[in-house]
Amino acid sequence: MKRKIFIFFMLIFSSFFIADFFYPLDLNALKPAQSPILYDKNGEIMTIRLNENGDFMIYAKNVPEILKKSVLYFEDRYFYYHFGVNPLSIFRAFFHNLTHENRIGASTITMQVARMISKNERTYANKFIEIFRALQLEMHFSKDEILNIYFNLAPYGGNLSGVASAAKFYFNKDLDKLSYSQMALLATIPKNPNKNRLDKNGDTALKNSVLKRLYQAKIIDFNTYKRSKNEPFVKQRLNAIYNAPEFSKIAIKNGIKNSQYELEIHKNLLNLLRVKMRELNDKKAFNAAGVVIDNKTMQVISFIGSHDQNAKDGKNSALKMKRNVGSTLKPFIYALALENGLITPRKKLVDTQIYIGNYAPQNYIGQFYGVLRASDALAFSLNIPFVALNEKLGQNSLYELLKKANLVDKNADFYGASIALGSAEISLLNLAHLYTIFANNGVLKPLKMAGDFVNNQTDEIALLTPQSAYLTAKALSNATRANLKNAWEFAKNSPKIAFKTGTSYGSRDLYAIGVNQNYTIAVWVGNFNALKTESLTGLNDVSSVVFEMFKLLSFSKKMEFFTQPNGISYQKTCVDEFVFNECKSYENDEQILGVSPINSCESIRGEELDFMLKNAIITQDDVAKSPCDFKNKKPLIASPAQNSQIQTDTNQSKIMIKCYSFFGKNIHVKINDEPYFNATSGDEILKILPLGEHLVSCLDEGSNFSQVDFKIRR
Repeated sequence: MKRKIFIFFMLIFSSFFIADFFYPLDLNALKPAQSPILYDKNGEIMTIRLNENGDFMIYAKNVPEILKKSVLYFEDRYFYYHFGVNPLSIFRAFFHNLTHENRIGASTITMQVARMISKNERTYANKFIEIFRALQLEMHFSKDEILNIYFNLAPYGGNLSGVASAAKFYFNKDLDKLSYSQMALLATIPKNPNKNRLDKNGDTALKNSVLKRLYQAKIIDFNTYKRSKNEPFVKQRLNAIYNAPEFSKIAIKNGIKNSQYELEIHKNLLNLLRVKMRELNDKKAFNAAGVVIDNKTMQVISFIGSHDQNAKDGKNSALKMKRNVGSTLKPFIYALALENGLITPRKKLVDTQIYIGNYAPQNYIGQFYGVLRASDALAFSLNIPFVALNEKLGQNSLYELLKKANLVDKNADFYGASIALGSAEISLLNLAHLYTIFANNGVLKPLKMAGDFVNNQTDEIALLTPQSAYLTAKALSNATRANLKNAWEFAKNSPKIAFKTGTSYGSRDLYAIGVNQNYTIAVWVGNFNALKTESLTGLNDVSSVVFEMFKLLSFSKKMEFFTQPNGISYQKTCVDEFVFNECKSYENDEQILGVSPINSCESIRGEELDFMLKNAIITQDDVAKSPCDFKNKKPLIASPAQNSQIQTDTNQSKIMIKCYSFFGKNIHVKINDEPYFNATSGDEILKILPLGEHLVSCLDEGSNFSQVDFKIRR
């Protein structure tokens, strides 16, 4: 008999091992399909997405012991003693279900795992398959491994899979941060996940009932029981975490799990933008964006494409939006002018009317400053001096710098002279990237955002010399109380930064940018639909966000300003607007070694010469004795422009004729075939002319001749 029994069991075991060989466990089914999760630099979840099964699943490595004991108490008290199947429970459930309407189950934890990986209908035939799979699990895995699989596969209501997902969505906590009452509530869900889900049927009574049973089972002590009973219960299920949507989308696409993003910085910037926009909404500004770059790692560590998805047009994003960037490009003209010998920081510039073809730029304040230092022109963000400097740079102008950086896609003529005032449309991210050159010795280093290279740049590009980059950043940092106006209150307690603002035409786009050795922060405010705001400016209405952000960063991060590179010296320097016979004003000023002042004769404009003569900065004698060959320099016809077409709704139009002479104060003007008449250089001469083509000629005292043709049409 014993032999027969032995053979019987040997046949059973042999059959099991044969079946296990031919019908092995699906090991892939034991590995839950995790939700794509993106973590920030400090391990905090930034974004969680649905997995391939349409569930939220966060993998749990270490499940708290109390939670394990609680689940085993409610689900399978003999888990560590049976071999995957509990015969006593099966018999008890069988006889109970024969005699009672309410049915009970007999599945062990191991059998539940077997059912989760097969997901077959609950029939008696499938129950035998479930038992077979449970035995396989017990043979191939330890008890603790099976229990961990259970916690990661168990349903927790709706589309929540796994206990870590439940902890995050019901309580916004990691497993190791759960309270005893929270763990107790989670232990009740898998038995009937849709009925027991906490956001539908959870309440304080359920919580206290579960706690009492755990206390009676001596899983928790009396003090824990009393303390946990007093813990309030909130019936909720949180929305999926979805911070930094632009960054997260790119990172998940690139398969990144652990990013360099800093969620705390993101939240601080987002909060500052939202506070600011509440102030500006009544001035017709509805959208804002911001970016923070770590200048040392060249990583985007915060990007907010839209401060509020629910704002007007707020579902748009500034990530790829290109706009006029206003005055934010002037520092690069200043730097180019330094390294090409056009200026030194204390060099005097002439701020007066300038004419470049049809283009006659104005300062934002609507008036001219006259003579002021180059560094002051930058601090006050005057338009005309920088348009003039950029023209004088010739083939070393702002356009060439932007072209090297791959930030322009048209030829120079397309942008014209207005490029100095931001007409080359650039995205906020690319603009911030450009400003990082001040922290990197004038070199535009590749910038990464969520694994992608910004603007597809993979090589370093030298845009400025280290010396011009430093001197420009220093000038940008020396803004005075008068320059900053009401922004001073925010700036005075902030770390030292190079700072610039910009405002596009019609106050459509407002910018503020700050940079030090560590970080670059750029902010945009405006409207995604490009509508005008009510006379807002980057300086008055946006700058506080950048200063406050640097202040917040300084509480936890190291802040450094730029170190002066070699190749800069203080020297006795001529700071005259233009040097004719001899220098009239010498000052100690910073100079880049090896850079010689450019020839004033080549760079002077007729408008500037006229201003200096009329304001007695120079005399006609200075001009006559100058080494410049003004006697052979053609007059400048400022208005009308060559080949211009002037429109009118009548049969005639009033035209302004303006000629500047480089030699002598008198100029002779001729219109069409009429005789010449005398005028003073720079005078505004108004003439009424009929429709058709016209020719204006100007002749100076040295017989130098210029002419332009233009057309008046209806």
